[in-house]
Amino acid sequence: MDVHRITGFVASGTLGMVCLAATVALHAGQPTVQHQNGMVFVAARQVTVGTSEQERAEVAKRFDCHPTWLNDDLPRRQAAVSAFWIDQHPVTNAQYLAFVEATSHARPSWWQRWGGVFPREYANHPVAGISGIDAEAYAKWAGKRLPNATEWEAAIGGTEREPFAWGDQWPGPVELKRPEKVYWELPATRPVGSGGCGTSEDDVEDFAGQVLEWVSDVMPHHGVQFRLMKGASWFHEDPLNYRVASGWYAYEGWRSAFTGFRCALDGGDTPPRVSESRPDKAVSPEDAAKQLRTVEGSDIPVLAAGGGASRHLSIQIPGIAGNRVGLTAPETIIWNGQGVMTWRKTPDMTWKARTGAKAAYQMRFEELRVDAEFLAHDDVVEQHFTATNLTDEPGSYRTSSCFNLQGAPMFYDCEQLRTYALNSAGEFVPMRRLSRGGNCVRWITGARASELGKNQQWALLAVVSRDGRRVVASGRIGSDSLSVATNTLFTCLHTDSTVKVPPNHETTTRQTFWFLEGSLDDLLARFRGDLKPD
Repeated sequence: MDVHRITGFVASGTLGMVCLAATVALHAGQPTVQHQNGMVFVAARQVTVGTSEQERAEVAKRFDCHPTWLNDDLPRRQAAVSAFWIDQHPVTNAQYLAFVEATSHARPSWWQRWGGVFPREYANHPVAGISGIDAEAYAKWAGKRLPNATEWEAAIGGTEREPFAWGDQWPGPVELKRPEKVYWELPATRPVGSGGCGTSEDDVEDFAGQVLEWVSDVMPHHGVQFRLMKGASWFHEDPLNYRVASGWYAYEGWRSAFTGFRCALDGGDTPPRVSESRPDKAVSPEDAAKQLRTVEGSDIPVLAAGGGASRHLSIQIPGIAGNRVGLTAPETIIWNGQGVMTWRKTPDMTWKARTGAKAAYQMRFEELRVDAEFLAHDDVVEQHFTATNLTDEPGSYRTSSCFNLQGAPMFYDCEQLRTYALNSAGEFVPMRRLSRGGNCVRWITGARASELGKNQQWALLAVVSRDGRRVVASGRIGSDSLSVATNTLFTCLHTDSTVKVPPNHETTTRQTFWFLEGSLDDLLARFRGDLKPD
């Protein structure tokens, strides 16, 4: 292992400066690296990309997860990579501001919190809150393109194949900075080139602990186009996601406070100059953080219903200002095996109540009527669905509500490090130890029922806050068929059921959402007391 890969640090120039065909010797014995206009040249080479099933099993055992959690890795293969250029650092806020000023492209949503620009010291931080569509638009405007996943792995992993860009050790040279408080409106990124966020042997930097990076690889999923992301962001903690081979597929229009990108260019092209822009007036990071800390919270859950044809509610989490849960209730309804309502279908519905303590509506279908009621108490929200069978035949009714923690950064858990399911023995099992199916591991999928034990009488999913002091959970008991599923990129908790509805009769299901101070043991006590499982 060479000295550069162990230390992970290298001197770097300022993005945007013209460095026509300049070369920098990293140290004696290592090939020189060409720099030009903020890009580095990666020579043509044969590389090994992705992981095999055996490698995934070994990595999963080392880092305590099920091998299927690595299903977004590329399949292991030998690849011949043509020469290309790649940005030494992710695209910065200053560079992205030049793009939006020139094109009127939408600004990252967190900028809007500060008057449409970023705090002034963030100019040289990686831009965050970017979708795959945004990234591709910038790259085209800048006269570049997005790298593909194979190029990304070649540039980051180099010629020696190791789990991490710096070798086999965790965390190696990466400086894992974990903010005590997390705000989506103020990403915890760092200035590019400041060290501690990874450096490859090709002198590519800031791929470990800054932003997830969109690449050009796409796949169809759920009827839309998904795109792959590489690397690990300031929000990430799991060693699995710092591996060179790690991947994240998401809908390409998805944005988060930790999604960004870098650009690439064919090796025979000349890297163009990089444009930058800085706001004339902007808040300081210190003042921004102070404003966020003074946001008022609530002592009890507060409901906010969308109204109209929307089935969406927002629940303000008690005790943590600025953290809200999104509840799409229900997201889907399966009646006699047919999807009479999905996330794309709008039902015929009428709202009956919309207050901070109660929300209610009625949905009407050809053979079915559903009355929904949501009641907020001191530290719980109850969801009641009453399904009325309008036919002379028995009916089968399945509903799935999406309990979405993406708006609650203190609970959001895209890595499933703090998400647990209650098994049939009454023990909490980390979701990361359970299998995940499908061709997109980060999307909605659940463990096999047998993994939680026989004769499961409840469905309960829980997430512990980042500081370990609170728990939110979704659960229900006593239905004919129960299941649990999560969507990691949204931290959606699905505790679902299927029930029978007699002809011309009704059946009511009850689901409870808890917002508790304390531990998983405290949740278990409340679960047993509130729902009284056998």
